[in-house]
Amino acid sequence: MNKRIVKTLVASSVFLTFVASLSTVYADGRLEKVMESKKLTVGAREGAPPFGFVNEKGEWVGWSMDLSKAIHQSIEKKLGTKLELEFKAITPQTRVPLIVNGTLDWVLGTTGKNIRREEVIDFSYLNNAVCVQMLHRKSKNFKSYQDLAGKRVGVTLGSNEFRTLTAMGKSGEISPPPKVIGFEKHSLGFLALQQGKTDAHVTLDVTLNSLKLKSKNPDEWTVHGPELFCMPNGILLAEDDSDWTDTVNGALCYLVKTGEYDRIYNDWFAGDNPKAGFQRPIPIALRYVLDNQCPSGSEKWIK
Repeated sequence: MNKRIVKTLVASSVFLTFVASLSTVYADGRLEKVMESKKLTVGAREGAPPFGFVNEKGEWVGWSMDLSKAIHQSIEKKLGTKLELEFKAITPQTRVPLIVNGTLDWVLGTTGKNIRREEVIDFSYLNNAVCVQMLHRKSKNFKSYQDLAGKRVGVTLGSNEFRTLTAMGKSGEISPPPKVIGFEKHSLGFLALQQGKTDAHVTLDVTLNSLKLKSKNPDEWTVHGPELFCMPNGILLAEDDSDWTDTVNGALCYLVKTGEYDRIYNDWFAGDNPKAGFQRPIPIALRYVLDNQCPSGSEKWIK
């Protein structure tokens, strides 16, 4: 056979193999897999109320569960097909690996967006923010973090609040510096606060409210801001899968722009009888981002 023909056939074979490989890559996208399997598998926490937990009836419940269900329903309408929704238990240690290996289609909770995680996964638009506030006896007239000057402040060891409060003391932003005391667990920090060994405990607002509600005399305590800082949360998604990221972002923004996000949030954290057991108004910074991060016309995403 003519050498030129052989070279042409080999080149054609290589090209076709390359094209086939590209087709396989694109066919393996999360959106295509979901359409083929007719199923969504979502990571969920079993014991992290009010965001995600299993109740006494063995049911998956929580704010994260309800928001995931709403996103699922929106995607169903957008794709024009029914999709089974399965919740799969995760922990802080397993949530990222299960996204990376393709087991989960997303994880929605209170996972903070940071550079280290962004190296192996992608995040959706902001879906929540967990803010750091303070817990103390109502008899203490603390209004701001400057009021903690010279006071004993409990935090968790190695936490961002530990580093932030220490830095504020060193810089003179809080003067004299607070005595920042680290604890292995929030429960131990609250115990020290109850025993009078600290004057305030500083950590995530949701954690503080949970500690307060579990105490013998909840009315003795108060949780409030201003926020020391807030950690933006995003939905964990597979890396470099723009079609799937666009789909989840589209569903999230549709819920925000049509008011469904607020309805779900308020059901858990607002009104006279919120499911969380305490009120937690949407932080001002989060409200601004939610209202402005989504593309114009997101309320028409399903149409």
